[in-house]
Amino acid sequence: MDSYQKFEDAIVEYWEAQGTSSVRRPYWSDAGEPLLEIPLLEKLLTVAVRDGSSAQSGSLAKALDMWVAEELRAAGFDAQSVWPRLVRPRVLDPSVLRFIGSLDARTAEKCCEVLPRFASANASVLGSTYCKQVDVGLSSWMTGPEILISTKTMSSAFGKNLANRFEEAYGDAKNLKGRHPLATLGFFFLLNSSIVDEPRNFSKAITMLQKLRVEDDAYDATCLMLVDWEEDGRLAISPLNEKVPEELSATSFFREIVDLTLLRGAPESHELAREKRRLL
Repeated sequence: MDSYQKFEDAIVEYWEAQGTSSVRRPYWSDAGEPLLEIPLLEKLLTVAVRDGSSAQSGSLAKALDMWVAEELRAAGFDAQSVWPRLVRPRVLDPSVLRFIGSLDARTAEKCCEVLPRFASANASVLGSTYCKQVDVGLSSWMTGPEILISTKTMSSAFGKNLANRFEEAYGDAKNLKGRHPLATLGFFFLLNSSIVDEPRNFSKAITMLQKLRVEDDAYDATCLMLVDWEEDGRLAISPLNEKVPEELSATSFFREIVDLTLLRGAPESHELAREKRRLL
């Protein structure tokens, strides 16, 4: 069992109750906007905190990672190429699975048994100056990185931490874009909605995310999402998200990530994602 297992279980339970899966569900509205599975995100975030984990433990960030990856799979990108994968190992090149699938059943079964011991739960990507662990992504040996998304969560101490997050994010973007200029880079920031009660810090967070996407060699898409900590222990996407500029919304974020990746990819790549996008 790994640190993602409880989220895998929650996702499987969620889709069983829905009678579908992320891959099979419609992803685009008639207006061309992503149909985001917000109830699933709320479920995963609640699972992250109800077991006693704090925002600092990393559990909340892993919940967010699994949801963002599910949205990419729902958009039609290869489920085996997107990480973290729904099942272990969380990071694995799809060519490895294709090779195992070409073996006889007995050998393939043995390979699957030992595979988790040699694969990683995290993905490190070499940038122009240093290796960076990337939270969510899409890659293969054939294409190299196509989507690289950093996720961050913050529940308190906004004035103290926002500047540090901005510096880290800016440096990471320059590092990754320097080596992978055609990869679609995203930055997803999940914040406690209580930041709205601190107008100066809320404005600072918005400005920070807008600046991170201005330069050509920085992020292609950035998102600011506000979440409410309910008294019963649930986490819910806040109505206060209406105060967030549209270009920083989750809907805009995924639309830009998907469209830019399809534009920059080979015309014959990502067939399912292109088919879903054309069905508008």
